[in-house]
Amino acid sequence: KTWCDLGATLLPCEIRGSQLDPHDILQQLGTHGLTRVFCEGGSALAASLIEAGLVDRLVGFTAGLAIGAEGLPNIGALGLEKLREAARFELRSVRQIGPDICHEWARGTDSAL
Repeated sequence: KTWCDLGATLLPCEIRGSQLDPHDILQQLGTHGLTRVFCEGGSALAASLIEAGLVDRLVGFTAGLAIGAEGLPNIGALGLEKLREAARFELRSVRQIGPDICHEWARGTDSAL
């Protein structure tokens, strides 16, 4: 079966470089009434949304594990040359969830993007 046969609505989106244009994706979703989007699609998606200035909030989890370089980054390469170019987020909350720590961050007022 195709996605449409399963009830999905497919939205055409622009391509930027070799990836979907994050601005156009969110514009298309907004025209269909989706104004709050949870994006959990890997480090490349996270990096593209941050680079485009489309992230209002970050939620991260920290566990008492030392994985090292074998682990995967939660945000892909951003191509930053200087630290001052980085998007800034302000800590909003920290809470324990089981043995892990959840930290929530909101876009800072002095964000570079």
